[in-house]
Amino acid sequence: MQASETQARRIHHGQLELVAFLNNQGLATELGYSNPAALLVHALRISPKEAKLRLAQAEALFPSITPTGSIIEPTLPVVSAAMAAGDIGSEAVDVIRKTLKDLPDLEPEKLALAESTMVAQAAEDDPNALARFGTRVRNIVDPDGPPPPDPEPKQPDRMLHIRARRDGGLDFRGHLPAEDAHLLHPVIKKGEQRPTDRADDRSQAERTADAFVETLRMAAQCPAKPTKNGLRTPVAITISYDDLLKDLDDRILVGPDTYLTAREARRIACDSHVFPAVLGSKSEPLDIGVSSYTVPAHIRRALILRDGGCAFPSCSAPASACDGHHIIHWRNHGPTKIDNLVLLCPHHHRLVHRSDWTIQMLQRIPQFIPPAYIDPHRRPRTNSARRPVPTAA
Repeated sequence: MQASETQARRIHHGQLELVAFLNNQGLATELGYSNPAALLVHALRISPKEAKLRLAQAEALFPSITPTGSIIEPTLPVVSAAMAAGDIGSEAVDVIRKTLKDLPDLEPEKLALAESTMVAQAAEDDPNALARFGTRVRNIVDPDGPPPPDPEPKQPDRMLHIRARRDGGLDFRGHLPAEDAHLLHPVIKKGEQRPTDRADDRSQAERTADAFVETLRMAAQCPAKPTKNGLRTPVAITISYDDLLKDLDDRILVGPDTYLTAREARRIACDSHVFPAVLGSKSEPLDIGVSSYTVPAHIRRALILRDGGCAFPSCSAPASACDGHHIIHWRNHGPTKIDNLVLLCPHHHRLVHRSDWTIQMLQRIPQFIPPAYIDPHRRPRTNSARRPVPTAA
């Protein structure tokens, strides 16, 4: 049993090396996934928690490559060597990783000593005992402790810094006093608290950001209109018809300082107001059409009755957070009809547009065909949480 455990640890070390390679090469983005954890969830059928754990361990045990091509050495080389030898397992690796992460103010030499000390202790202790030892490792390698911090100047009770990025996005940070925080915090928490499942592979930061965006959408809607979800905020995107029809990933200027790809523009056009315009050779407007919903209200109500929410397998997003997606895209003359539409949450809407997932209808139920790298047989999947899995007639 000990020999088998040693071999399993070595194999797991090799798996983490593959995870590090996948992460460094940016393969998840190439395949249309928003992050490597999302790809691991689908490819290996593991939980989002396990996927994030493997990524965190891989980043600590193996070199990483920055976007500029620089190589960053692993933070835990001694731990990596011990796992490669089969001396410690995944649980011990995580205990050491978390313990040393809580010691950011140690000098590099003392941090390396703490790593070696804990690896040596891991040869005798189980992970729980090693975690208890970790609470004392600072006293062992740094008995004098850190110097007392300088008093911080008092911060204002409310602050919001916003910086526009060149790609049209926003970076912001700030804080609110308690009497104002109660206005935002409950709304954000409510948006985060949808049931977790295999399909919800977002990080906590992504969940909070999505909840914040949903709050902004609700605030931007017209409260006087008694329609489902109110009206969407008008956003004008000017792009040539030829570019819109092409599968372009190059950045295209769609505003004074805003860039999108044609793929992103098509995703936005799936369920929004569309203003057709004819431009002359010098971009002068020659004819402006009438605004129309890509997915009219009565068809959206039918979609809600049929799909109940996001139809992607295992997703539990409610219908109020979903867009109407054309299975055969409108650029390919796909009709805006119930049998050619499916409800998708923003996360899975982006995934379907960016990756090789495809959709087909069977008995008026949307089926999702995974890419070959997820399932070599490409067997159809449905959201079984909302209805029984259909069978062919």
